[in-house]
Amino acid sequence: MEFSFQYKVRPGNLLILGLANTYRSMAGLVNLIFTISMILLAVRFWADGSRDVRILIVAGILLFPLVQPLFIYMRSRKIVASIPDGLEMKIDGSGIRVISEKSSTLIPFSDLISVKRVGEILILYTGTKQSFVLNKQTLGGQGQELYDFLSAQKDAKK
Repeated sequence: MEFSFQYKVRPGNLLILGLANTYRSMAGLVNLIFTISMILLAVRFWADGSRDVRILIVAGILLFPLVQPLFIYMRSRKIVASIPDGLEMKIDGSGIRVISEKSSTLIPFSDLISVKRVGEILILYTGTKQSFVLNKQTLGGQGQELYDFLSAQKDAKK
């Protein structure tokens, strides 16, 4: 089997992954508890609080549902800006080949640590402390087939 893709990741894809990873961990639970606590504080102290206290309460309520995703999105834009345009990814029996205008890199399946699906996004984690995010548009309907192929390759190396 051979798969070939024009590799293009968008900041929104990285935002979804960042939020999914946060809210599947203990940090997500802490974020949720903090936000609920701030809402309860707002209910209790809103009438008695001064303007400054109300501003702090509103800022606390908005911190995790609004400010944190905004910062994740801004960081995602920086990451995407550092990825060169025109990358092509070919996956076949020999491994994962990433081809740019200047170079070509072969990542053997032995370096493939994990293959995960988050919604319609496929994430390939490699041993080189990098990962590849393949969204639905990039995969073009071959997501499940590629996931099965990579999972089989990963399991075969064990």
